This record gives sequence, C-alpha cells and structure tokens, in this order.
Amino acid sequence: MMETKVKILERVEPGEKIVDIACSYNLSRSTIGTILKNKDKIMGHVKSSVPMTSTIISKKCGKGMEEMEKLLSVRMQDQHQRRVLLSLMLIQEEAKSLHEDLKKKHGKESEGTYFNASHGWFHWFKARANLHNVKISGKAAIADTVAAWEFPETL
Repeated sequence: MMETKVKILERVEPGEKIVDIACSYNLSRSTIGTILKNKDKIMGHVKSSVPMTSTIISKKCGKGMEEMEKLLSVRMQDQHQRRVLLSLMLIQEEAKSLHEDLKKKHGKESEGTYFNASHGWFHWFKARANLHNVKISGKAAIADTVAAWEFPETL
C-alpha cells in the first residue's frame, strides 16, 4: 500500500488531476486528498524504511566473455531446436573451445584470461541467457534418476 501512495504522490507533483488519479486507482477523491495531506509522513516513512547507502556490487566480464556467451547461447538454442540432448560436460567443452577461439581471434588483449567453465559459471550463464528449461543430461543425470527410483525400495 505504501508503494501505491508514493506513486500517487509522484503523479500529483507534475500536475495530474486528482480525479484522474482517483479513477485510475479506483479510490475516492477524499482518499487522494488524505494521502496528499499526509505527504510528509509518508515520505518520511519511506526514507526511514529504505537504506540510503545501498551499494550494488557486480563484476563485469570482458568483451570476450560476452561474445563467447552469446555464441554459446545461439549454439545451444540451435541444438535445442534440433532436439539434440546436451550434457553439462558438452556445454562446458563448447564454452572452453569458443573462449580459446575468441582469445586467438582478439590476440594479446585477452591472452592472460583463464576460463574454466565451472558449474558455478554454468549456473550464472543459464540465468544470464534466460535458459530456465535447460536440464542436464548424461551419465550423471541418468545415475541420479536410477538412484532416486531405487531409494524407496531401499528405505
């Protein structure tokens, strides 16, 4: 509800009519008037509830990594359209290969970078590339499935 009040206050400042605001939020004009009357209290509450010194820490990968991930994403989508099963190991090898090719292509500027294609990298790559339906296939995935089916009998 506090967010709605702040949005209402933000719409009033440029001069939007109270009647229009009331209709868009399905509220009465008197409710909008009460929100305007309590503007200082509302803004004070918002300022006290949000830390003013928030910091976002992020690590920016280089142009080579960005290019490699775009190429890998395109290749994975192509494989998906052809209904080819991909394993984590296959994706990691493809990523390493692409990284090496791009390193050679760009020359000395990215020569010192090392790329491992770890499980952690793959987890974040899936998130960045919006690959939420990717399932890992291969021997490890099959072994887990078999173990899962056998567990109830063992238990």
